[in-house]
Amino acid sequence: MAAQTLNTRTVLKSTAIVASVIWISVTFYQEFLDVDPEDYGFHATEVEARMKGCGGSFQQRYDCKEAIIIAKGRESFLVWVKKTTLILAPPLLLAFLLNRTGRGRPHRSVRSHLVRRPTVPLDKRRVR
Repeated sequence: MAAQTLNTRTVLKSTAIVASVIWISVTFYQEFLDVDPEDYGFHATEVEARMKGCGGSFQQRYDCKEAIIIAKGRESFLVWVKKTTLILAPPLLLAFLLNRTGRGRPHRSVRSHLVRRPTVPLDKRRVR
C-alpha cells in the first residue's frame, strides 16, 4: 500500500513538473519573446501621438512630454508585472496544492511548535 502511494505521489509530482515546464516555456515565449518592441517603448505610436499634442513654451512642452514618458514607464512596469505573474503564478499554485494534498498527516500550526511545554518539577523527576 505504501509503495503504491509513493508511486502515485511520484507520478503526480512528475506530471506537475512537466506541465509547469511546458506552461512556463509557452507563456514565456508568448509574453516576452513574441512581442513587438515598439509597443512598449517610448517611441510607440500612441506615445508619439500624445507628445504631438504638447504645446506652449519650451518648458511646457518639455514638462508635458516628460509626464507622458513617466506615465508610459509606469504602465509598462504594470504590464511586465502582469506578464511575469501570468508565467509564474500557475506553476507555483500547482506546486503549493500538490504539496498540501500530498501530505499524509494533518498540518500542525507553526504556533504549536513555538509554544513551550511546561517542564516537570524537579521533585517529580525520577532519578536512577
